[in-house]
Amino acid sequence: MIKQLHLACLVLICLASSYLAGCSTAPRHGPSLEFKAAASPTVKGEFPNWQLPPHDLETTIYERALAGKLHTEEAKRTAHGTSGALFIVTNDEVSGKDIKWKFKKNVPGWVDFMNTSPRKELAAYEIQKFFLDPEDYVVPTALPICVPRERYLQAVGYAAATLEGTNCILGLASIWMVDVTIPDTLYDESRFPKDPSYAYYMSNFNILTYLIDHRDPREGQFLVSKDDKRRQVFSIDNGISFGFWPYNIFLRQWADIQLPALRQASIDRLRKIQRHDLDFLGVITQFKLDENLVLRPAPVGENLDPTKGAKYIDGTLQYGLSKSEIDDLWERIQTLIAEVDSGNIQVF
Repeated sequence: MIKQLHLACLVLICLASSYLAGCSTAPRHGPSLEFKAAASPTVKGEFPNWQLPPHDLETTIYERALAGKLHTEEAKRTAHGTSGALFIVTNDEVSGKDIKWKFKKNVPGWVDFMNTSPRKELAAYEIQKFFLDPEDYVVPTALPICVPRERYLQAVGYAAATLEGTNCILGLASIWMVDVTIPDTLYDESRFPKDPSYAYYMSNFNILTYLIDHRDPREGQFLVSKDDKRRQVFSIDNGISFGFWPYNIFLRQWADIQLPALRQASIDRLRKIQRHDLDFLGVITQFKLDENLVLRPAPVGENLDPTKGAKYIDGTLQYGLSKSEIDDLWERIQTLIAEVDSGNIQVF
């Protein structure tokens, strides 16, 4: 039995090795583009697939959520996914607006676990800002929160406190995108060289997934706008990224550059980044335990442990990337620029 198990493991390793040997961060060379540039299909200040602009969500809406001014009207399991995420509708008592979210609570006892990883969603959201304007964001706004248990009980139901010594449910609320759908085919290779608007949005998407080393391309992880003339692409689940292993090697991996060309403007913005510009990713957000044993957002302080992305020490919680993950991100940026400069990746 042991020999058979060893043989099976060896076969799987060989299959994985042979498959990965054929993978590359360099794109497959396709037909030449029928356009030299792609004007932005977006209109400044307009967000047709967002309930509210990202900036408003990051500031005023987040502040109201933390203050308990967003009251839950509905909570149910999402139709897709395996991590127990909830579809939640909150009512903002200030504007009177109903706002839809996906809420994923942490695995009890863990600040970071498998694909239930708030820190990676937060990092993906921040990294897109290096090369995209808000109108072109690929990752929906994600807001970390530790909901007081009594409030969670009233809105959703019973749940034990996430971390020992606290009295709140730790999780991540991501804004629900509107007028979007799960695509039958995410990438149409024949359309890309002919349609500059299509290429524009696919480029935004693939640069982001490459930079974060996204490794979970299952159905439902990516959404596209229902407006096919401006087919914006969104990556709504980024927990399996930043070097995560294992992953499904038999699906098209968007951690690789799958497109024959990328936007020149995005590459130019990445060129301006210095290594020290990435250091803030070590601690993206910080929480401090208050007198009611609830973790509340606090000013970011010194990194408690650069070797870890998530850490909870003496009542202080920090979410970010580890130093090795930041180093890998830097290397991916430099590799992408080198591939463009060598001519392996066209630009438009």
